[in-house]
Amino acid sequence: MRILRLGREHRAEVARINRVTLEALADKSFYIPFPDEELATLFDAPDPVMYGVADDDGGLVAVSGLFFHFDDLLPGLEGLPVDPARAAEIGASMTLPAYRGRGYMSMLNRALVREARQAGVRCLLATAHPDNTASNRSLQRMGMQQRATFLRGAYLRTLYLMDI
Repeated sequence: MRILRLGREHRAEVARINRVTLEALADKSFYIPFPDEELATLFDAPDPVMYGVADDDGGLVAVSGLFFHFDDLLPGLEGLPVDPARAAEIGASMTLPAYRGRGYMSMLNRALVREARQAGVRCLLATAHPDNTASNRSLQRMGMQQRATFLRGAYLRTLYLMDI
């Protein structure tokens, strides 16, 4: 397994992981999928920065991104000591079902934290459905602190913050 910084050439694989992730979930509200129109333009701009874990054949088995623009998250930040100009969100975190539980998301999160630091980010944000035990545990293991629960559009989410 190896970690890759993803680009346009990975767009179709990210779309496949997005589709498989959503199909595999018993509770679809656990994941906010990329809409097709967003997938079509993914990697056309510098935001997001995405990394993936590739298997020995080079196929992606897990992905996660660092987002510098997160307008739909701003209502959840009200009253919290976060400067959106110095913050970034870790999100679009997906691992194919057959590869879960192997620490790949932890590997990707470490790469994204390094990327965020290099970009001058001072606060990392992330959200997860309150009942998504695996995602919540993963965020807590990386040192993120639970701060609020709010509606992100139509999706109930727990907000996590971490100063870096």
